[in-house]
Amino acid sequence: MHRELFSPLTSEAPESATVLSALPEGLLYGYSVYTTFKMPLSEQVIDLHLQRLKKDCKALGLSWRFTDHQILGQLKTLFQPNRPVFRLTVLADVEGYAAFYHHADSPLPARLIVSARETSAVTPTGLSLKVTPHQRPLPTAKHGAMAETILRKRQAKQLGFDDILLVSDSWESPLVLETSTANVFGIQDGVLRTSDPVRDGCLPGITRHLILEAAQAMRVPVDSSPLSLTELLACQGVFVSNAVSGIRKVDHIDGQSIAWQASAQRLMDSLSSTVNT
Repeated sequence: MHRELFSPLTSEAPESATVLSALPEGLLYGYSVYTTFKMPLSEQVIDLHLQRLKKDCKALGLSWRFTDHQILGQLKTLFQPNRPVFRLTVLADVEGYAAFYHHADSPLPARLIVSARETSAVTPTGLSLKVTPHQRPLPTAKHGAMAETILRKRQAKQLGFDDILLVSDSWESPLVLETSTANVFGIQDGVLRTSDPVRDGCLPGITRHLILEAAQAMRVPVDSSPLSLTELLACQGVFVSNAVSGIRKVDHIDGQSIAWQASAQRLMDSLSSTVNT
């Protein structure tokens, strides 16, 4: 379910296969930002998604001409229990590559696409991550230039892993960044460890934000100092988080088992229960 970006083909002639109505250049070049979440969701949390989306639009120079009221109305209209995952995408609505530069002194015209889909199947077992030295371009923005990250995850899946664990490109002491679509947390002696998006270069996830709020309310200490891969592997528990699948346990990283302790499991379960209510 989505708002059509272009008209479907109207002729069966082979030569017409390339004849489409004008496509926004933001789609063709991946010049877009987006946010994804699972409904139903409180308006307060939806607002967090919208605020980040607006910030990411500003980072890419995309105009924002949509009201929160309009977006909430669309979400309520399109919501179906069997299609609860929503994606809001804002892309540059210009024609021709040169048009990006014609608007160099002003925000680019933009189009908002609201789409909904079914929830993907999630295995009940813990995740297995493949360590991958890589950092997304513009890492603090949730943007559409995901080809390289998707390719790396596909390669990891072919090797039997569930996802990739992105780390900084440093052979001496690589720092933990994120997975392909989630933030990473470690638990060590009751302390929650996680990377800092601005300093380290990873996405400031909305669920990450909610977890940190829950940890503060529960008086759980948080350490956001640089987290090395060696330190993460030594943690007593590791989990990842995003707005669709919530909090997910990690059991293996590059084939090495995470030594989950009962106290770490209880802390993860408490955070998950608090964030998902």
